[in-house]
Amino acid sequence: MMGRGIRERLWDQLPQVKMPTLGKTVDIPVYLIHNSADAEDYFFIFDFEQFVERSRTGMFVRPKLKVWAGRHDFGRTAFARQFRESFAQEFDAARAALAAGGGKKNGWFSWSLGKDLLGGAVSGFVANIVLLVAMSAGKMVWSALPLPGFLREKSDGEKLESNISETQTKVDTALAGMEVTLHRELYDHARKFGPISQRDMDYDAWPLPAFVRNHLTENGSTSWW
Repeated sequence: MMGRGIRERLWDQLPQVKMPTLGKTVDIPVYLIHNSADAEDYFFIFDFEQFVERSRTGMFVRPKLKVWAGRHDFGRTAFARQFRESFAQEFDAARAALAAGGGKKNGWFSWSLGKDLLGGAVSGFVANIVLLVAMSAGKMVWSALPLPGFLREKSDGEKLESNISETQTKVDTALAGMEVTLHRELYDHARKFGPISQRDMDYDAWPLPAFVRNHLTENGSTSWW
């Protein structure tokens, strides 16, 4: 359980938190790269470019995820957890890089929600909110979050941890049911390790960005922005 001092400092910050007004929709392409015959052996490349650029102008843009892969016969439960963790890590890396660059953080990258006070206790929490927004629609976005109750009353350490866990569970559930589209180039890369199905292939998809081609064999999740 968190110490009372940390809890009270978090509460001091909560009245300053406002639910953002979402702007234009911005696609966040995500490339799932397989590097062996094992369907569970993959990593992610996140394309944050437009998302970061719009945020630099102070916009709370509405992210929309588009997941591309070379095969789809992987377990969705493990996929959801790994996706969430990788996204949070790369989101925080982008956030840190923006801060280190001396530019003013805006949009989602400035919406810390007490993160700087609690460090690891809410690590990735804002990234999980972004993921929920990216997989929700209309008024369902905010109703899917535990935040309104979180902001109305003081929350002890156990309740805070419960809210964080609840958000992660909702993200994992949404990710497990997310549509994954096969990309011809990613399929060609994955089938080098053995035969795989072409089901759900988008034959009209744009070619892979050059940075994705250049990192197909790195075997570690990363982001581009």
